[in-house]
Amino acid sequence: MLLKDKYNALVYTGKEKVELQERTLIPPKEDEVTIKIRRVSICGSDLGAYRFPSERFAVQLVLGHEFSGDVAAVGKNVTKLKVGARVTANPMIPCGKCFFCKRGETNLCGNRKSMGTAIGGVRTDGAMQEYVTVKESMVIPIADTVSYQAAAMLEPCGVTLACAKKGYTQDEKSVVIIGVGPIGLLILKFLKAMGVPKVICIDRMQNRLEKAKECGADLVIWADDTEAELLVKQATEGYGADRVIIAAGVGSAINQSFRFVRNGGCVVLVALMHEQVTIDPMEIVGRGLKFYGSYMFQSEMKEAAKMLADQRLHVEDLVTSVFPLEEGEKAFALLTDPQNQEIKVQLSVS
Repeated sequence: MLLKDKYNALVYTGKEKVELQERTLIPPKEDEVTIKIRRVSICGSDLGAYRFPSERFAVQLVLGHEFSGDVAAVGKNVTKLKVGARVTANPMIPCGKCFFCKRGETNLCGNRKSMGTAIGGVRTDGAMQEYVTVKESMVIPIADTVSYQAAAMLEPCGVTLACAKKGYTQDEKSVVIIGVGPIGLLILKFLKAMGVPKVICIDRMQNRLEKAKECGADLVIWADDTEAELLVKQATEGYGADRVIIAAGVGSAINQSFRFVRNGGCVVLVALMHEQVTIDPMEIVGRGLKFYGSYMFQSEMKEAAKMLADQRLHVEDLVTSVFPLEEGEKAFALLTDPQNQEIKVQLSVS
């Protein structure tokens, strides 16, 4: 595969600013792989960085951690990958030495770094560029039958599969999902693949509720419907759902979840909320509720890759627009427009 000496990268340069910059390609180190990017998805966390500058996303950073591409070069000690292989990568870079890493809970590693962020005080460029170089251990092969478009959704598939499994029991009859953006819709797909009999989806955007119906939701409810609680109860024999999954990053969803879940049920929070919320602890204690946080994943990204290869999972329908990398600024502006109706937007790298 012919490599360029110079290549383009979409760089985050400040509040609501990204710009195309030229970079010089550096050969991979002995245990590294250089990937020619084909597709990269824009994640909610990328939008958060774009809108709200923080230490987590230092300026002059290449965003993007949901991607697919081809192996373009390998280091001398790389043995499992060949040039031309179709791949993606787990963007988390755990330390491998701490208490959590030794337990296999790499998603909880406090010393981790992550592609497209400055977590740990180190700027780690992501995939919104023509090439990205990562450790061989991070790479996940993708089957020839899986499109680049679908493979660039595997990281959020890992997040949502881990969430769908959190608190799941084999006798589960009903789940409410609050918020059916890209994360909520993927959770819906996994819950139906797992055989959950009834999944109820709640959102404020009509187009997302319509998409939820297409993806298999058994009931959709407008979030501002004054009878939302009654509708959930009517659909769950009057008791409420066995589990409520919060995929909307608004604090009010937590107290709303208590109204939808049955006594002894389970609430799972996967949305990244950046606000303080006041709750009544007796809602949890007095009703015997279980409350879980679901963060990232462990083996689930590889599990989802197998599901895509086996055609037990389809995700292309969630991609609503594709922009060339050179129009990345336009894509970010679109997604932050208050009138935005997009579900998932990807950048195509020629």
